[in-house]
Amino acid sequence: MKAVQNRGEKEFKRAIKMLNGQGDTWAFDVETTGLNVRKDTIIGFGISNGLKGFYFCHKYWEEGKLKEALSKEDCLEILSLLKDKQLAMWNGSFDCRITENYFGIDLVPSLWMDGMLGKHQIAEERPFALKDVGVLIYGEQERREQLDLIQSIKDNGGESKEYYKADLDIMAKYCIQDCHLTFRLCHNFLTKMEKENLTHFFFHEETMPLYKNVTIPMEKRGIPVNVPLIEQLQIDIQKDIDKLEQKIQSLISPLLDKHFVPWYYGKAYPPKRSGKFAQAVCRYYNLPLPKTSSGAFSLSGKALESVSVPAVDWLKGKDVEIDILEIQKTMGKVEFNLSSKRHLSHLFFDTLHEKPLSSTPKGTAQVNDIFIKEMASKYEWAADLRDLNKLHKIKSAYIDRILREQEDGIFYPSFFQHRTISGRYGSDLQQLPRPLEEGQSSKLVRRYNNEIRKFFIAGESYVFIDSDYESLEPHVFAHVSGDKRLKDIFRSGRDFYSTIAIDTEKLTGISAVKTDKNYLGRVDGLRRQRAKAYALGIPYGMNAFALGKTLGVSTTSARQLIDAYLDAYPKLADWMELTNYNALEFGKIESEAGRVRHFEKLQVAYKNGVRIDRNYLKKYEYKSATYNKMAEASNKMKNWLNNAKNFQIQSLAASITNRACIAIAKELKKENVNGYVCAQIHDQIIVRVPENVANIWQKKVQHLMENTYKLSIPLKAPAAIATDFYEGH
Repeated sequence: MKAVQNRGEKEFKRAIKMLNGQGDTWAFDVETTGLNVRKDTIIGFGISNGLKGFYFCHKYWEEGKLKEALSKEDCLEILSLLKDKQLAMWNGSFDCRITENYFGIDLVPSLWMDGMLGKHQIAEERPFALKDVGVLIYGEQERREQLDLIQSIKDNGGESKEYYKADLDIMAKYCIQDCHLTFRLCHNFLTKMEKENLTHFFFHEETMPLYKNVTIPMEKRGIPVNVPLIEQLQIDIQKDIDKLEQKIQSLISPLLDKHFVPWYYGKAYPPKRSGKFAQAVCRYYNLPLPKTSSGAFSLSGKALESVSVPAVDWLKGKDVEIDILEIQKTMGKVEFNLSSKRHLSHLFFDTLHEKPLSSTPKGTAQVNDIFIKEMASKYEWAADLRDLNKLHKIKSAYIDRILREQEDGIFYPSFFQHRTISGRYGSDLQQLPRPLEEGQSSKLVRRYNNEIRKFFIAGESYVFIDSDYESLEPHVFAHVSGDKRLKDIFRSGRDFYSTIAIDTEKLTGISAVKTDKNYLGRVDGLRRQRAKAYALGIPYGMNAFALGKTLGVSTTSARQLIDAYLDAYPKLADWMELTNYNALEFGKIESEAGRVRHFEKLQVAYKNGVRIDRNYLKKYEYKSATYNKMAEASNKMKNWLNNAKNFQIQSLAASITNRACIAIAKELKKENVNGYVCAQIHDQIIVRVPENVANIWQKKVQHLMENTYKLSIPLKAPAAIATDFYEGH
């Protein structure tokens, strides 16, 4: 029997004895052959109570294959005992899901703390990887076992991530050390949470309840996808991409014949001494080089050393003249690379003499989407190029990826609670595009964009209950600011952005009621749209310069607009000042729901004399050698203060949505309904339930979303029954 460090029966029995009688809290970690929780194999797992650690080897690498040590039955004996313990894990979602898939043991109810989430609770910035956090807190010695493991894998002919190929003794030490480290870190975080009164928020109100009841089940169960639809779209979009590329190439070819080809062949941009061109050099000069099995010339160091001619010297990197132009001509037609920023830059700036709109930090003119959008009004092919870029993104980011990653018609998304400071999810579904309407994009782009949400289907006998908060963040900042006029907008049922525009810009004869004939959105839609830019931007700390650039007005006009906005809603201005004060004086901001963001560096800088006011810097520090550093510190402080205001709003909005998810999940479990929260996308919650209870749960989901967390103004979250994500919101 192979178990723990010495692989002995004695240690196995000792571990059983300790689990039966000593300690309620243990750290737990699994070692696997890969990262697919449904397909990969568990080779072993470790535990630690902070003093003693054990590694239970299920499989080990020997003589080029995996061999069995502890049987599944023996492993199950240990795991069954762990179900009654309080478990600390690092990235516990992975450990719990693969343990359940492989051994059939659900450890989620036993999960006490996920170390990554604990780290995020008390220190929101990266790093979050176990070893990196360990080094940050305890020093570089925490990597010792990791380095030994990597070397062992290498010695056994494996790649760096093929942990299962390491020697058993080294694997055991590595896993046990990870368990020790997880145990220490989790108790370190617990102590810090207790000092800041964060334990209730973490363990009972939001973080861990969300993780155990919502996040892990979402990742475990996945979402059905319409594979035939995705497969057909993959074929169709590639055809349209090819057609569009051909069209663009034909439209720009006259320009290329005159200007691009000489540049492409020019000495300023020499071709590489490898790849296709290197092979063309060999063919052009008929070099006496050996050939590989594929028929290509060998360009190995040994092959090149055997021949001494100028062309070979050039291939070796020496400054020898060869006929680059003629060689390239033998390679066939020169293709303009529509994806190359360098090619596009030459075409726009050197050939067409267009002026760039922006540049990189190094001063290189940028060809980005904003610039191409500007050029689309002048050149037909530029508009097509913009569409082409969008089609490429749709194909690679959604069609190809979802088709590649789905398993038997199920797509398993990832949801990361620690990826954002606000507490919102970081997820591969967060960027799922909303359907486009006519005028928002070309017909071709709309066709494929609007199909993406149709990929995700409820499946036979199931439906989605899709609910999305209406104007959640405006509701939140109206609530936290305490401004009566802001809150009255929502109580009256008036359109928020129209009201903001009317009050700020002193509009007369205009209504914010959508049913009125003179409703702003109807008579001056652009003005309402413009209000969106500053209605949220100003509470988040947007300055006059940034607002002016956004609206296309002078900084002075933007400043006047900001003043008018804050004059119209004076309590909002007071709240912004109070937030600044709290961040500067106390070095942290706490949301109403209880989540904290720390600004220790801001507090230290402020108390060390760094000021916010540029006039102060000019008056007192201009002639000092430290002026630039002080100015840089001042800008950082301004960004931190904007983040402090942003956090209060974003974090409370996240908590409202998170707690609604928890309430829905618990209600589903209470009612014994075979349903689950399957996705949370920004302020949108999608629940998958049996079709026969759809009407009941449409009402329940809406009620729970509107009432789980109460604001001083009512929340609205209408729920819809849908068969795919497109039918919902």
